[in-house]
Amino acid sequence: MTITVEIDRMRLRAFHGLLPQERLVGNMFEVSVSVSYPAEPGADITPDSTVCYAELANMAKKRMAEPSGLIETVALDLREAIVKRWPQVTSGSVRVSKVTPPVSVQLHSASVTVSW
Repeated sequence: MTITVEIDRMRLRAFHGLLPQERLVGNMFEVSVSVSYPAEPGADITPDSTVCYAELANMAKKRMAEPSGLIETVALDLREAIVKRWPQVTSGSVRVSKVTPPVSVQLHSASVTVSW
């Protein structure tokens, strides 16, 4: 059996990007995280044996507060923090989306997803 814990499209203002203007004015971002770990049927699930979605959200919030040139770096750093904190996690994904990227076409967002 597998348990999956998710945070979906957490919205944050952050200052990631390669352009000076992005670092100055920032942008809205969405972060989604999904992590899975094995569990035995009938096992007693405790706060210590599961992944806390509130802590997961706080980890994402903390990493998003550190400006980076690339959202790829943000997603990879968050993945590393997750597997370090919860070694029982066997798979997952981290998606970081820039809601209004500086491009010349209209789109919903530009995203990077790291999956493992």
